[in-house]
Amino acid sequence: MRYLRVTVAALLMGCAPEAGEWRLGDDLTNLRFDPWTEDVGVHPDVSILDDPNNPFAGSLDPNSDLKWELQDSGCDRAVYSWATALAIQPTGEHQLYTAACMQALYEGGRVEDDDLYLVYSLAVRGYEEVLASFPDSVTYDATGTIAYELYPIAEAALRSIGAMQSDPESPLDGGEDEP
Repeated sequence: MRYLRVTVAALLMGCAPEAGEWRLGDDLTNLRFDPWTEDVGVHPDVSILDDPNNPFAGSLDPNSDLKWELQDSGCDRAVYSWATALAIQPTGEHQLYTAACMQALYEGGRVEDDDLYLVYSLAVRGYEEVLASFPDSVTYDATGTIAYELYPIAEAALRSIGAMQSDPESPLDGGEDEP
């Protein structure tokens, strides 16, 4: 009852809260990746932050779940969020998923024909950067509790995209386990 009196008094005195301001997001449905530079999405390059097509420049929290939600919607959109997160907060996870998106865009022909080789090379260089700059990095499963090393994932991706020779002794390539 006391709460009701305070609320009524506040309304009568003109202290009622004003309506919130609406913020509408960008429609990302038709967003397609257009490489801004020849190093975009490969650490230590940060040119993605200046890309006029990047809807996340200046507004992405690299620790938010947005990049994961966009990953589920396809790499046309997710590549911008992962590359932006990588530029703001360089981690092996951000580099791996940026490279994986580049690979998906290349393999799906989701970029202009003139950019196919560049996107292929960005994927390769991104995976190589995981190996060179983030060799001990991990990513986690959906529960956030089980860690997976990125090094073997990046190695396997390089093999799958044809940028690294298969090793018949490696369990990653279906060969025998080493003693």
